[in-house]
Amino acid sequence: MARTEIRTASPPPDGPRDGSPEAPAGRLDALRIRDFRLLFIGTVSSGFGQWGQTIGLGWLAFTLSNESATELALVASAGGGARLLAGPAVGVILDRYHRRNVLVWTTLLSALKGVILGVLVVTDLVNMPLVYAFSVLEGLVSTANQNSRQAFVYDVTTDRTLPAAVGLAAIAQNLSRIVGPSIVGVMIGAFGTASPFLFIAVMMTIATLFTLPISKSTRQAARDTEPWLRSLRLGIGYVLHDRALLGLMLTSVVPALFVYPYVQLLPVFAEELGRGAAGYGLLAGAIGWGSLSGLIGLSLYGDVRRKGVVLIWFFIAYVAALIVFTQMDSLALALVMLVVAGLFHGVAMVLSQTLVQLMARNDMRGRTTATFQMGFGLMPLGALPMGLAIDAFGAQRAVAAFMTVALVFFVIQAFTWRSLLRA
Repeated sequence: MARTEIRTASPPPDGPRDGSPEAPAGRLDALRIRDFRLLFIGTVSSGFGQWGQTIGLGWLAFTLSNESATELALVASAGGGARLLAGPAVGVILDRYHRRNVLVWTTLLSALKGVILGVLVVTDLVNMPLVYAFSVLEGLVSTANQNSRQAFVYDVTTDRTLPAAVGLAAIAQNLSRIVGPSIVGVMIGAFGTASPFLFIAVMMTIATLFTLPISKSTRQAARDTEPWLRSLRLGIGYVLHDRALLGLMLTSVVPALFVYPYVQLLPVFAEELGRGAAGYGLLAGAIGWGSLSGLIGLSLYGDVRRKGVVLIWFFIAYVAALIVFTQMDSLALALVMLVVAGLFHGVAMVLSQTLVQLMARNDMRGRTTATFQMGFGLMPLGALPMGLAIDAFGAQRAVAAFMTVALVFFVIQAFTWRSLLRA
C-alpha cells in the first residue's frame, strides 16, 4: 500500500476568527467542506455496492444450498469471522497509513470482486466453496473500507461540524440501505443472480472516482510508528480501560450476537411470508426507511443532550420492535414493524458513532473505531446458532428468543452503566 504524507493541518476553518464564540453548526454546514462532500457522495455509492453484495451473496447462498437457513448462517459466519479477525489489524492500519489511501484501495478491490463473482455466476462456475471464499474476502475488504469511512469523517471536517457530519454520513449509508435492497431484489427477479455483482462493480467504481479527488492533507494524527503488536495492544487496552467507550462497544457486541444475525436470515422470513426474492429486498429495505426517518428527525431536533441515555433507550425500543416483527404473519405488518425498528436503530447508531468520534483520542482514532466495529464481527457467533435454532424451532420462536436476551441486557445497562449514561 503506497504511503501518502499525513499533514495535520485542519480543513479550512468554518468558524469565526475574531475570538468570539462559534455559532452552532447548521445541519448541512459540513457539506460546505469540499472533501466531506466528496466523501458523502462516495459513501452513498459504496453503500449501494455494499447492499448489492449483502443481498446478492445471501440470495446466491440460499439458492445454491436448497434454501437451507443453516447454510445461509454459515456463509454469514464466514464473512463475520473475517471481519472479527481483521478488525484489530485494520485499526492499526488506519492509524499507520493515510486513511484516504486505504479507502481508495479497498473500494477498488470491492469493484473487482463484483466483476469476478458476476462472471462466475454467468458462466455457471460458482459453487458453495466459492461463496464461502467470497464471503471471507468481503469481510476482510469491507471492514477496512467501512472503518476508514467512519474515521475519515473526522479527518475531513472540523470540531464544530463533526456531530452534524456524523449524522449526514449515517443518512448517506441509510439512503443506500433503503433503495439498494429493493433494487437488488428486483434485479435478481428480472435479470438473474449475477446482476447484483455487476451492480456492485459499477457502484464501487463510482465511489472510487469521488474518493480520488479528496485532498491528501487532512487532520489525521501523525502516523503511528509503534511496533505492530504493541500498537495493537495499546489500542485495545485504551478502549477496555475507558468505561464509557467500553459501554459503547458492548452496545455493538450484544446486538451482533443476539439481534443483527436476523438480517442475514431474512430470506427465511421472506419465504415464510411467501414473497421470495422481491419480498427479501422489501424486508431488507424497510429498516432503512425507518432509519432514514429517525435520522431526519434527529437532524431537525438538533444536538441531543445526554446522548448515552437516549441511545440505550432507543436500543431497547429497537429490539422490542424487532421481537414484534418476528411474530408477524403479514408482509405489510412485518414491514411496518421493521420501519419502526429502523427509526429507533438509526438514531441509536448515529449517537453511538458520534460519541466514539467525540471521545476518542486523535492518535487512537483508527484503533478505537475498529475496536468498536469489531463488535459487528461477532455476528457469526450469533448467526450460526440462530440459523440452527430456526431449522429446529421455526423462525418466529428462535429469533424472538435470541432478541429477548439483548432486550434484557439493554434494560440492565440503562440502570447501571453510569459512565455511559453521563456521556
